[in-house]
Formats: sequence, C-alpha cells, structure tokens
Amino acid sequence: MRAMRAETFSGYDALKLVELPKPTVSDGRVLLRITAAGVTPLDYTILSGNFHTTKMPLVLGNEGAGVVEEGGGTDLPVGSRVMFWGTYGAFEDGTYSEWIAVRKEDLCLIPDGVDDVSAACIPVAYLTAQVALTLAGFRLRKPFWHQRSGDR
Repeated sequence: MRAMRAETFSGYDALKLVELPKPTVSDGRVLLRITAAGVTPLDYTILSGNFHTTKMPLVLGNEGAGVVEEGGGTDLPVGSRVMFWGTYGAFEDGTYSEWIAVRKEDLCLIPDGVDDVSAACIPVAYLTAQVALTLAGFRLRKPFWHQRSGDR
C-alpha cells in the first residue's frame, strides 16, 4: 500500500511516498480503507521534532475517515463508513496511508449527509472546542425549554 511517511524530524519535506505492507486485522482492530485523513497541528509538532516520544520513520495522521473492509463484526459490517481518532500518527502509523488497522473502540459511524472529508476533520476539532469551552468556564446544562419556570 502507499503511504506518506516521515523519515526525519525536519518539517513537511521529511514526508516521502513509500510502499508498505497492508496492515492485518488482529487484537480487536478493524481494517479500514482510508477515504480522508485529517491534518492537525500535532502533525507539525511531530515533524518539527517537538513531540516527546515519537520515533521515526512514522506515517502521520491521528484522525480520519474510512470504510470498514474487515473485522468490524455485526456492529460495523463491511462497507460501513466510519470516522476515528487516536494515538495514530504519534505512537503508531497513522492515516496518511491507503489502509489502517484501527482499534474498534476508536470508531464512530459517519451520519448520513456528512461527507468523508468533513467527517475526517471532526474528532480533533470537536475535542479542541470542548476543551476550550471547558477551560473558559462553560458547562453543560439543560436547555431553557427543559427547565421548570422556577429554575430560570
């Protein structure tokens, strides 16, 4: 399979198109055919040598979208469209590839009406917004129409 792999910690010029073996399914993982990969600030942090534990060479990309090809069971049958994020691209090969074996618990079905490119970018953007809102002091509460009149 083709993949864009970082060979050194020297910026985006370190990415090289390489041929790698297609991953196999084992240990609760699901084989996906990647349809879109998210690009996040973590990729640049790793490529510039500012991430603490990454070893090169490494296929970057910690979020993406794809189609289940094997190992999804009845929850995620072959052909299911999924999005995911995780330690991929930092501690193990990531989404800048044609295929990836993803932990089943990292997968989420893509809703109808959401294209794969959009879905590939949702996980990290969502978490970033959630952390920012939490740090700013926002908290989840019931919408006003669910509150009793005395609670307003």
